[in-house]
Amino acid sequence: MYSDERLWRPVIDAICNTEGIHYRSIETPRSNTNAVFLLDRRLIVKIYSPFWSEFDMEKKLIEVLGMNEAVPVPRIMAAGQYQDRATWSYLVTEYRSGHTLDDVRSEITRDELMSISRRVGLVVKALHETDVGAFDGLHTGESWDDLVDRRGREVLAELFDRGLIGPRVVEELADILCDAIINSKRNPRTVVHGDLESDHILLDRMDGEWRVTSLIDFGDAKIGVRDYEWMPLWLGLFDRDIEAMRAFLDAYDPSLLADSEFPRRVMAWTLLHDFGTKAVADSLKKTGAAVPVETFSGLQDVLWAGLTTWPRI
Repeated sequence: MYSDERLWRPVIDAICNTEGIHYRSIETPRSNTNAVFLLDRRLIVKIYSPFWSEFDMEKKLIEVLGMNEAVPVPRIMAAGQYQDRATWSYLVTEYRSGHTLDDVRSEITRDELMSISRRVGLVVKALHETDVGAFDGLHTGESWDDLVDRRGREVLAELFDRGLIGPRVVEELADILCDAIINSKRNPRTVVHGDLESDHILLDRMDGEWRVTSLIDFGDAKIGVRDYEWMPLWLGLFDRDIEAMRAFLDAYDPSLLADSEFPRRVMAWTLLHDFGTKAVADSLKKTGAAVPVETFSGLQDVLWAGLTTWPRI
């Protein structure tokens, strides 16, 4: 429904009429959980479902990041609400051109991939250094603590009931998740994008080098802990390339590679992530691993192959 141009055309026209926007062509970028359309390859119109609580956070975050050159984001051109039988909030942003890493992965050299990974590391570091005080009192739907507690209650049961992990793994993971949840309540909070996979990081070659031209789609952004960010980067953007992930972390914070607790936290936050159950299921299917996985080390090898063997700096 959200990608049906014919259904949304009257709404888009009403929004454009209100905002004084004229356009000739309309495209649907891809399937979304909200209605997103591209006008004349110049503007993006995003109409938010009334069933989700994304609009306030995404709008505020883009406004805040728009003042930080280290984190490139599209400019907001208009924002408002369309009233039907429900209230549909909308954002109109500039269209940012660029390539995804998936688009160019087969064409770039290893050195270029490492350079891209380091540049992404610096951008994500700047994102995580954003002052969270700017978001005090903002309505974001489910709170961070509620999300973490919910995932802690549901993820192991989901994986076990689907026959993906055995009882021994459940016991080991329960302790790891418990520690992560306790530490989450103590650790400093930061802005996390929440879904830094390939489609949400745009790249372009400038002066002979690949650079990050924009981060897009902050619909899953949260004020949480930074370890929440790693799973989509690893499984999505870097497609399990251990050298690329290491280059990213070297640029972001090299101390993570020397942290003996990092592999344990990474496993915990892979599962506690809102997309964690799907990530595990997809990884097991992609790698052809036998299920149910009966050992923690076996699950770690599927989800984060090579992580525990990284040389310490």
